[in-house]
Amino acid sequence: MEDKKHRIKSIKVNAALNVMKQLCKVLFPLITMPYVTRVLQTSGYGKYNFGSSIVSYFILLAGLGINDYAIREGARVRNDKKKFQTFTDEVFTINVLSTIVSYAILFALLLFSKKLLDYRLLIIVQSIPIILNTVGCDWINSVYEDFLYITIRYIAMQILSVVLLFVLVRTADDYVMYALVTTIASAGGNILNVFYVRRYVHLRVTKKLNLKQHIKPIMMLFFNTIASTIYVNSDTTMLGYLQNEDAVGIYGLATKIYLVIKQLLNAIVMVALPRLSAYLGSGDEEKYRVLTNKIFSTVCTLVVPAVFGMFMLSDEIVVIIGGAEYTSGVIALKILSFALFFSVLSVFYCCAILLPFKQEKICLMASSISALVNVVLNFGLIPIISYNGAAVTTLISEALILVIYIISSRKLVKLKIDFRLVISIVTGCMAIMLVCFGIKHLISDDIIIILTSLIVAVPTYFLLQIVFKNEIVMGYYMELKKGRKHE
Repeated sequence: MEDKKHRIKSIKVNAALNVMKQLCKVLFPLITMPYVTRVLQTSGYGKYNFGSSIVSYFILLAGLGINDYAIREGARVRNDKKKFQTFTDEVFTINVLSTIVSYAILFALLLFSKKLLDYRLLIIVQSIPIILNTVGCDWINSVYEDFLYITIRYIAMQILSVVLLFVLVRTADDYVMYALVTTIASAGGNILNVFYVRRYVHLRVTKKLNLKQHIKPIMMLFFNTIASTIYVNSDTTMLGYLQNEDAVGIYGLATKIYLVIKQLLNAIVMVALPRLSAYLGSGDEEKYRVLTNKIFSTVCTLVVPAVFGMFMLSDEIVVIIGGAEYTSGVIALKILSFALFFSVLSVFYCCAILLPFKQEKICLMASSISALVNVVLNFGLIPIISYNGAAVTTLISEALILVIYIISSRKLVKLKIDFRLVISIVTGCMAIMLVCFGIKHLISDDIIIILTSLIVAVPTYFLLQIVFKNEIVMGYYMELKKGRKHE
């Protein structure tokens, strides 16, 4: 019998907690980004984004493919304390070694690269998450689906970082201090993890790494993540080399908005990975199939209206968050809004189907092809249309990877696409476009346009889902009605 303190919450509760966390990822940037972009200006914000794009590769190297691998495999043995302790010892030690290698290469690069001479302090500060991610082992909390702690910890770190932001970042030269603040926001909670994860397992370094079992799937996931990072971050890195810091700053704002909304939608998929792996590990394929189809329908119900809403309100979003200085990035954001659809569905196919079935090779192949296409297109498009070219390459890469995933997943799981679901979503999105179009012609203030659009469009969309009997929305609607009857 499972220990009470290790009791696993329902998928709906975990999803709600994870979405709440991701909502905070939306709200906190909305609070801070207008301040940051205006204080740092395009130059300072561009330096920050350029340094961040460099460090991301070393965070990747230190992490290997350990996070996804540890969640997937750890969930299979989480109820056997002895096996899980052994598994944790081995994976944690591998992670420590990869962190040492990552720092060694990073410091060598900082010593010998003239291009990075002026970025040394910035990059060192931005590299702090490398070690914090390793010692924090947040994947342990995910294995046990402890999303309540993860959410509370995240919100606490965000509140602290917001306070520090307004205290420490006051001029355009404070981009290093901004890097420190964002480090606290993204990885500061891992300091707490060092103590918190002891309720599940004790972190220990071991001489027995069991590389024969771990290294192949870890490296597969690592190379997959490398390829994914290349097509995500190469845009910013290549803009820095081929254009200028202003271009990086403008595109950085567009991608920041895109990534925030993407992470919010991905929360629904990511929260289910431990449960899906546990179902397959126990041989319960029927429960796996039912849950996978439910997640797919939920993702479709939410991501498509998000695409249309983001596209329709791109002008107002950019002006509010970045100011008039960033308005030239509106087209890039409109392009990225369509990339959002392909990206979120790609995450679903990868995390809900391919990874639980241990198909890392397919993920690697798809990511590698997309990364190659992205880099080649960047060389051709960035010199011609700058950050808009970078957005186009992201759109093409995301679409390509989704096509590969869909083709590769057909033999593993058959997803049911309900015709009523398609009709309800299409009708709802048409309503969103009409609402946003009408409001933009009646109101001139950007903030009021966004608020009014959300207040009118969101309820309208979900009301139409009920009218057209979208099973996912109807399920929550019926539960809500039952809850009210029992009050």
